[in-house]
Parts: sequence; structure tokens; C-alpha cells
Amino acid sequence: MSAGDRALAVADAAGPDDLVFLPITGGASALLAVPADGLTLDDLASTTATLLNAGCRIDEINAVRKHCSAIKGGRLAERIAPASAVTLVVVDEVAGEPWGPTVGDGTTFADALDVLARHGLTDAVPRAVVDHLRRGRDGEVSETPRETAGHVVVLAGPADAAEAAEVRAANLGYEPLILSTTVEGESREVATCLTAVAAEAAAYGRPAEPPCVLISGGETTVRVGDGSGDGKGGPNQEFALTSALELAGDASVTTLALGTDGTDGPTDAAGGLVDATTVPRMRERGIDARDHLRRHDATPALRAVDDAVLTGPTGTNVMDLRLTLVEN
Repeated sequence: MSAGDRALAVADAAGPDDLVFLPITGGASALLAVPADGLTLDDLASTTATLLNAGCRIDEINAVRKHCSAIKGGRLAERIAPASAVTLVVVDEVAGEPWGPTVGDGTTFADALDVLARHGLTDAVPRAVVDHLRRGRDGEVSETPRETAGHVVVLAGPADAAEAAEVRAANLGYEPLILSTTVEGESREVATCLTAVAAEAAAYGRPAEPPCVLISGGETTVRVGDGSGDGKGGPNQEFALTSALELAGDASVTTLALGTDGTDGPTDAAGGLVDATTVPRMRERGIDARDHLRRHDATPALRAVDDAVLTGPTGTNVMDLRLTLVEN
């Protein structure tokens, strides 16, 4: 909370003749935590963990987090006024829209409550959180501002990583095809779908003719709320492990899935690089890939065969990048 408190102190000290610059990149807004009145940092942490484990989309998570905060959802901009603000943002949300504590919020307290209700989480988050959201819905707590003053400049976003990969693939002699930069959904399901697209390319030359690279961005999720989430991993590693199982026997396809910030879930791996040999190499070491996938335990399985990708922190975040190479 100290960072959030310091940011609010700077905002409150800014006068009408001041110009405040706010560089914001992935994770910065999440770490800038100041609980709303009546809530604690533990309330925020517990709620966020519950939403993540339930596999909620990032926009749903943010709708709740912004309405439990005294600084998110444009509230920092309210504190900066009447000073002028310039926000420089690296976008890490699927919609590709600017975000952060100085950007207006299109969601409401009612939307936040709806997220909890739709996912069956109303009784799973701290009672203080639900009570706070209900007070906001009933007009007892001020709503986040829909619009804020100041200028917002987008420095980079999810499409930039995919487009850079497209250029690099073409330079290496592969036909690049960007499938989408806004992919969401359960990692396992998305992996199954994209490996089917790769199989189609390998067999029939569509939607791209091998040798080709299928490119996608966005952010997948992992639902751990089934009682089997005792493992270590993240959405990109789970995507990679699922792909490895789907690719078994198809030597023409190689898949890379990684988080552009260099981390995937609560691990030091960015993701995984897998092919048709991944699962057989695991089997040789006595590793049951399907059991690890069932337990959301992709990290040790991938690391055991040196198929985990370790980049270290990259210093930026434009969500996830997935590359599927289909050779002749």
C-alpha cells in the first residue's frame, strides 16, 4: 500500500500550474493498491486470487478491483486535478484500450456485483467486499468516473508483439498469419482449437500454406476452482502442455506460448516451447503429462524436459504471444 499512498500524496500536492506525467505498464496498476474505505489489503488480495482461480477474464477482474479501490478506475485522476495529467501507457488488455488509474471507467458497482454473481463467487469473496459493492450500487459510495481530464498516449499494445512476430517470420521465409490478437478463454480449450488450425494447415494448406507461422495474442485463463489446482504453472505453460499432448505424433508442428512480461502465473517461467517429442521425452522420465495438466502442474513437467521458456523479466507487458510453426 505504500506505493499507492505515495502516489495519492503526490497527486494531492499537485497544483493548477503543475504537469504530472504517469508512465503505466502491465502490472503497475494492479500493484498500486489503496483499498476503499472499509476494506483491507487482505480483502483485495483474497478477492483477486478468487477471481483468478475462477478463470475470470481480465476485464471482469478489473471491474471488481476498480470498485474496491480508492485509486483505480480514474480515481487517481480525480485527486490530481486541477493539475494537468499526461498518461503514457503500455496496454495489456485484450480490448487494446487505454487503462490505468487516470483513465475513465466504463463499468459500475452493479457490473462488479454481476461478475461475482455470474461466476458464483458472491459468497467466496470477503463479506466486506460484497457489502462495499452493494453500498456503491445503492449510491452510498461515489461511482468511478466515466470520463477523466488529461491526455492519454498509448505507447504499445498487444497487436504490436504479433505484428513484430509477423515481420520476423516473413523475413525468415515463413508465411505469417495473425489469427487474432484478442484471444481469450480457458487455456486448454484455446490450445485444442489452435492445434486443430495447425493440423489443418499441415494437411490442407489452409488457412496458411506451410512453411508458415500462425500467430495469436490476447490472454487466456486457467480455472483452478475444481479442487485439483495443487500444482505450479500458468496459462501459457498450460497452453503449451495441452498443445504438446495434442501434437504427439505430428512432427511438423512446434508451438511457443509465453507471457511478454517474462512471467507466467506465479512462476519464473515465461511459458513453454513444445513439439511432438515433448510428451515422449516426459514419458521417458516417468512424467505423466496428462496428470500434470489435470493438477495444473505444467511448470515442473516442462522444466524436466527443458521445454519451459525462461527469459527473466522483460520490463514490459503486452499480454501473451503464441507462435505455431508448421513446416512442410
